[in-house]
Amino acid sequence: MKKKNVSWMGLLMGIWLIVGGQTASAEGNTMSLLEYDVQLHEDGSGTVTEHREMTMTDGTELYIEMDNLQGSEVTDFYVEGYTENPNWNSDESRETKAGEYGVIETDNGVELVWGFGEYGEKEFELTYTVTNMVRQLEDGQALNWDFNTYGDIPPETMNIIVNGPENFNSETTSIWGFGYEGTVELENGHLVSTSQQPLESESPLVILMQFTNAPFSNLMQNDQTLAEQLETSQDGASYNESDGISGGILALIIGSLIGLPVLVILFFVWIESRKKAAGKMEMGVARKRRNKGQFYTDIPYREGEFSDIAYFLQQLQHGTFEDYFFAYLLKWSKEERINITTVEKDGWMDKEETVIQLLERHNLLFSASDSLRTSMFSQSFDSRKNQASLSDVKPQTLEEEIWSILEEIADLSGKVTESEMKKWSKKNAKSLSQLASEIKDDSKAILEERGYIKQDSVKVLGMTMPFVSALPQGDRLFDRIVQFENHLDELESDESLAYRQGLPEADYIIWATLYGKGSDLVERLEELYPEQWDEWVVQYPYFYGGFYRYSVFSQSMTAGMASGGYGAAGGAGGATSIGGGGGAIGGGGGGAR
Repeated sequence: MKKKNVSWMGLLMGIWLIVGGQTASAEGNTMSLLEYDVQLHEDGSGTVTEHREMTMTDGTELYIEMDNLQGSEVTDFYVEGYTENPNWNSDESRETKAGEYGVIETDNGVELVWGFGEYGEKEFELTYTVTNMVRQLEDGQALNWDFNTYGDIPPETMNIIVNGPENFNSETTSIWGFGYEGTVELENGHLVSTSQQPLESESPLVILMQFTNAPFSNLMQNDQTLAEQLETSQDGASYNESDGISGGILALIIGSLIGLPVLVILFFVWIESRKKAAGKMEMGVARKRRNKGQFYTDIPYREGEFSDIAYFLQQLQHGTFEDYFFAYLLKWSKEERINITTVEKDGWMDKEETVIQLLERHNLLFSASDSLRTSMFSQSFDSRKNQASLSDVKPQTLEEEIWSILEEIADLSGKVTESEMKKWSKKNAKSLSQLASEIKDDSKAILEERGYIKQDSVKVLGMTMPFVSALPQGDRLFDRIVQFENHLDELESDESLAYRQGLPEADYIIWATLYGKGSDLVERLEELYPEQWDEWVVQYPYFYGGFYRYSVFSQSMTAGMASGGYGAAGGAGGATSIGGGGGAIGGGGGGAR
């Protein structure tokens, strides 16, 4: 092993000596910070303001290339404190172009250009508007934009904020980031994304936002579904969630030495191939391809509660916080621990709201082995969270936590109204958002503890590259989870599959809810077997009779969180991908010349 490390060092030293001249050039112009503030308008256009902090040592002008617009147009470009030059000439001297900006028409779009003047540390604030940033898809609306305007001068730190004509929330907005290593979240009604490592030269910087509530109007049409768009974007995606040095860092190291982007890409591909050869678990699109045409018609997981498999579900972009809340409401109604009714609200307008009746209270529902854990049921939500974090008490499961929330809100008769649920969620939005964001990490820890997955690593250039691998039973579980979704989807086109399933309809519906497909399945079952459905409603009124009311009530928690300025993280943000981002508009790059 020592000989191998020495040989790598020798290779790197040789590369350094050979391409030293290129390195000096690469260390010229730099960008320490790039911030994007994007305001989306109701017509689907977007106004982008960039704040750049740079050090200029070479060239006479900076430029942004816009050549992948696909029907969009760039207008109203200006640089704060600069003067417009409508007849831009890039051949002019640095001194002549200083303090001016302009637009150059090209065969494929436009270039936004400005003269930076003297060399040294600089700050720039530039603004431009892009039409048709948001597009109308067959079943929703989406922003799928590559914000790479830096080209061969990648920023060390990058932040993006995207605002809309109305606040975004996790009920109606799904978000992803591709091409860079960082996070993307919904915060206070807008999207916030931050890089965790320096960006790479010419790398994509793609933000994908999908909307199901049509907040925009009069949009350009794209002949594509939301699912098809997401699959294209996720092809090649690799989410880095482990500690340790990343492929992005190593790519930057090699890129800084070699100065050739193609070798950086090849190096990154080589790292991924090393991980795959060492047993890295197949995720997302790759896992779906592997299980195409295969079906699992029974409950995929019986060894614990629903949230145990959240890590797998979220790799498939399923399992939002609202999905778990809805699934637990259905589970408790099936067990006749709750009932739901509709009542008229007090007031001058004739409005109704759903009301849940808790039929069992406190520790009658769950067994708590130690007295401190039992006493936590009578404490407030924030107190329970704080006490659990400061003690060695075994934390409550997600099911127990959600039940204790209902008990905290319930009146003396055990009733929880939809409006009270929303009001409480707004007040406790921050703590609820934390609970939602912990679901995936808790699941990952459980799966590792129970022998489904493990943390693994490979050595690259003497450095540790971590990844998650699936143990045999973990591979089988993940496959079953994908195959069960295939079964749900196939029912839409082949009703005979309803007879093939190996579990009662109630369990089938509960599990479909975890995939966000419970309501669609119920509508399909009502359509295929109307008489049978009516019988079920009579025989099991708590479950079948109340299904649609539970669906409405389940939205009250996330609606309250959104009103409080927080989104439910599961399925609505998290780690970005250092790959993927296919199909995005924009992203022509730029630089200095």
